[in-house]
Amino acid sequence: MSSTIYYFSATGNSLTIARQIAKRLGDCTIRSMASEPPDEPVGGPGQSIGFVFPVYYIGLPRLVKRFAERLDIRKGTDCFAFINFGGTGADTLGMLEDILKEKGVRLSYADGVKMPGNYIVKYQAFAPDVIQRLIKNAMEKADEAAEAIAGGKLQPVKRRARLISRIANRSYLYRGVAEWDEKFNATDRCTGCGLCAKVCPVGNIRIEGGRPLWQHHCERCLACIQWCPCEVIEYGKQTIGRRRYHNPNVEAKDIISRGE
Repeated sequence: MSSTIYYFSATGNSLTIARQIAKRLGDCTIRSMASEPPDEPVGGPGQSIGFVFPVYYIGLPRLVKRFAERLDIRKGTDCFAFINFGGTGADTLGMLEDILKEKGVRLSYADGVKMPGNYIVKYQAFAPDVIQRLIKNAMEKADEAAEAIAGGKLQPVKRRARLISRIANRSYLYRGVAEWDEKFNATDRCTGCGLCAKVCPVGNIRIEGGRPLWQHHCERCLACIQWCPCEVIEYGKQTIGRRRYHNPNVEAKDIISRGE
């Protein structure tokens, strides 16, 4: 069976997992959800479709929700999903399956794993030893998932924390979208290299006069902060002095090229 994995990755965790699962599955292609969905229907007999992405506000990232809703999947296609999170997955997999059921498909295998969080707007980046341990464990679990998927093991979605997931995720999806990025700023040490604009998955940054300007449709992925080579981008005072994080197995060029 051939497979295609659609992933969303701002700082490399999901891309690392997607690569690992694809490697173990063999005949597998990975595609970024930051790109437009294919024009033609996907899936069908002898093909499987996978989704690998992070949890945002205990639910679906806006980009993932939009991509899944627009993706045309042939009815009956075998689908799987593997999420990653710094805290909890809550009902994220259930939210994805709700979208897929409207297309006549369901997740035959659904799982997730804890990875180093990147949301330094709210908390300090994880300690280096914790990062190493979490990534090692995630790779082992990705291998287990790939083996299960290849072997046709069924592991359906387990719905949990549905109400709180829906409330928190809706707040992220729909409230304050235009205003959220107003706290971003680049200090005077900014060199105007433009990397922040290149790694942004939704084209929310424009370089003007050698400085980044945010365009008010932010995904809240923090790729701009985490990949800045000079660490000069801050979110108000909340990120000052906090360590930056991006997955050590991924480079900025992988994010820019969408890992393809």
